[in-house]
Order: sequence, then structure tokens, then C-alpha cells
Amino acid sequence: MAEGLSWAGMNEVPVVVSYYQRGGPATGLPTRHGQQDLLFAMRAGHGEFPRVILASGDIKECFYDAAKVFNLAEKYQVPVIHLMDKAMANCSQTYPVFDYKDFKIDRGDIVTEQDLEGKDYRRFTLTENGISPRVELGTKNGVCWYTGDERNEQGHIAEDPLNRCKMMDKRMKRLELIDKEVPIEEKLNFYGDKDSENIIFGWGSPKGAILEAMANLKEEGLSCGFLQLRMLLPLPSAQVKQMLEGKKRIIDIEHHYMGQLGIVVKENTGITPTNYILKYTGRPMTVNEVQNVLRKVLTGKAEAREVLIYGS
Repeated sequence: MAEGLSWAGMNEVPVVVSYYQRGGPATGLPTRHGQQDLLFAMRAGHGEFPRVILASGDIKECFYDAAKVFNLAEKYQVPVIHLMDKAMANCSQTYPVFDYKDFKIDRGDIVTEQDLEGKDYRRFTLTENGISPRVELGTKNGVCWYTGDERNEQGHIAEDPLNRCKMMDKRMKRLELIDKEVPIEEKLNFYGDKDSENIIFGWGSPKGAILEAMANLKEEGLSCGFLQLRMLLPLPSAQVKQMLEGKKRIIDIEHHYMGQLGIVVKENTGITPTNYILKYTGRPMTVNEVQNVLRKVLTGKAEAREVLIYGS
């Protein structure tokens, strides 16, 4: 629930939420597909606090991302939402066995019983990078307090204005740290022609249909690139802006009515998509329908907003 998410944000608790979406609103299409909860995932909760949203685009990404999100949560001590959609969460695909022998677990900055010997542990001590060393539950001398209210370095409720500003700054600066430290290859993928005047962006399960449609259209002499966004919060705004700026056609492909990622991209870069390809019937996108409407867009024969309805 949103209350628990903001409590974790206040108390710098590493929390992972695996969030897969179906068609809304309310119960909506309870056994059908959708991508309608992006803005909710980005903004749910009370007040302002840092969080990370990582969106997988295929089953292989889901596998590795399920481990990465725990590293992000523990290293940066923030809630991390692993955002998926029903087209991936309830599908079956055959893959070779995934290799995970080189994956490293990162628990973040943890202090031990020896580190605390003879010291007064301050769970929320102010640090330069905004991350306070934490103890594992049950660590001797690692006594700390948690509350839903603003607190001081020990964890006791404190509403002093100066303390409040310091604690807010401490928490929020983690977004800058995450943006700086997480490698760009974990935030986005690019496929196709980087020099094309046409670029698609999107996230989640439409990835497969987009890539196959692009490959087919290339054989017809129609060129485009695909920017798959994976870290949606904090969005790698500078890189996204660099890739989209100056393109003739910027095509937002998503599984909902509003084009929510297009809203986020505009907020963060000032760039508005020229075309939207949207589907909200609860049925996943197919290669044929994406290919057909992309052909129309790339040849200048499409409406600015195209809605897909294939599937019974």
C-alpha cells in the first residue's frame, strides 16, 4: 500500500516491490494485459522521497532484474519497484539456462558488532553522499528507532526546521547519486539505426514486437531506431534528450491510453513525441499490427495518435 511505501522512504528501508500490471481502472480487465500504472508507481505515497523504478522488457531481463533490484534497494536504502506487465508475468518462453555465476550481491554500507563497539550508533547519521550505514537486525549495540514522523540521527521524532531540511536533503540527494553511479547500460538499451531521423521509445513487453517489426521494415528500406527505457526513475534525462533531440519523428509506443512515458519524457527533457502508437484493449501488441502502423508513420501516412485494437 502507498502508506507502507512512503514509510519505507522516510525510514530508508530497502524494500523491493515486484509490480506487474493488468488493465484498469479498478478491477478493469482482471485477466488481461496493461501498462497503465507507470505514473502511479512513480508518484504513489505521501510526500517526497527517493525511489527507483526498473522496468523489464523481456523474460531474460526479468530474471536478472529480479536480482538487480535487491542490490539497488540495499545499496541506496530506498524502495525499488520492479515494474512488469502481464504479457511477461504470465507468459511462457523457452530460454537456455541463465548464467548467474558472475552476479555479485551488494548489501551496501553495513556496520558490524565490531564497528559499533564502544560507540553510539546513529541509524540516520548525516553523511556526505546521503546514505547512512545500517546494521543487520539483531546486531549487538545496533539499537535504533523507527517512526513515521521526521526524526533526528538516532531516530527519535524531531520537527526542528533545520533538522527537517537536513534530513530531506539527505534522502533526496540519493536520486542524484543513483543517476551518477548506475551504469547507463543498466538504464536503457538502443537498437537499430542511431543515425535514423526516426526513433521509437517505449518500455516493457512491446519490446519484442517492436524489434521484429523494425527488422521487417528494414528489409523494405524503412529505417528507425528503438530506445528501450529501463530505469524510469530516476530517468537518465541527459542521455534520453541527446538521443531524441533533432529527430524528425519521435514515436512513443505504449500499452495504455495516455502515453504515460511520453509525459515523463516531456517533463524531464522538454521533448514531445510527434507520434503515439497505443493499445489498451488488454491484448498484447502483435508484430503485424506494430509493423503496419509503423510503416504508415515512417511514410507520413499516419495520424499523430494511432490506436491498435487487434485481438479477440
